[in-house]
Amino acid sequence: MSAHALVMRIEQLSSTKDAWAELWNKALTPIPFTSFEWYDALAQNFLKSDPHVMVFCENDTIRGILPAFISGETIRLLGDERVTDLNDMIYASGYEEMIVEHLAGYITRNNLGVDFYPLEIDGPLVSGLSNRIPELTVQKKDCCPLLRLPGSWKEYLASLDAKSRHELRRKLKKVNGVVIEDVQPTETKRLFDLMALSDRNKREFLEPETMGFFTELVDAFHKRGWLRLRAAVMGNRIIGMILAFKFRGRVYLFNMGFDPAFRSLSPGIVTIGLDINSAIEEDCQYYDFLRGDEDYKYRLGAKERYTVRLKR
Repeated sequence: MSAHALVMRIEQLSSTKDAWAELWNKALTPIPFTSFEWYDALAQNFLKSDPHVMVFCENDTIRGILPAFISGETIRLLGDERVTDLNDMIYASGYEEMIVEHLAGYITRNNLGVDFYPLEIDGPLVSGLSNRIPELTVQKKDCCPLLRLPGSWKEYLASLDAKSRHELRRKLKKVNGVVIEDVQPTETKRLFDLMALSDRNKREFLEPETMGFFTELVDAFHKRGWLRLRAAVMGNRIIGMILAFKFRGRVYLFNMGFDPAFRSLSPGIVTIGLDINSAIEEDCQYYDFLRGDEDYKYRLGAKERYTVRLKR
């Protein structure tokens, strides 16, 4: 099958909902950040529009969707730097090369610029487009530390360096009796309160569109069974909360907040440490810290991983 058998159409995001869901459900490597729900929440709250996307069809059957639009003379991926940690296209297995070949030809024929980010370096867009468009550059973008989880908490602790292991044990011992619990989507406002209390930058980040995006995403991902909204509780007090997603053995830590009244107890590290323990018990393979090179991620055992930006 040749790329010439594909036809590319420009369609509005809303019109692709059913086809997107069907294609995403059959994809080999789907992630929550390429689900229709993700882009719909983005469009509703940040873009304030029904944006166009690129749809690749074979005999009227959709084989791939690139969440991208043409702005001026440049193709850009849908996203917002405030909340977009990972991005990519979705495609039917076996069609990725044909889609990339078709896209590369379209870009070259129309002499279009390209601005695709943040992409994982081993994705088909990175290798496929860079091999076909010589002037395309691959730029290191954001650090997204990734923790590979062992089979037990004991093995996890042993994998840390001596100082980090000692510090984590000490912090958890200081809060002996703290438990981590799942909380319902109705507690999202409590998360916002803790985020605002714990960090000035997060307080500024929590604009109406951000809170609307989070709220819509929490509800949508709760329905899909991906939501991991959890709180570390000491007595009757929540000392820390995380907003994460769990999908196919991987936990994605999206955001968090803690009560500064308990700062001496390191509530943020405690909350994440307890959740890592839970993830190990649930047989998860990875704990993905997503964007940001904060030191605590490495003290908890994560290794460097970078997303990239394709530019032309």
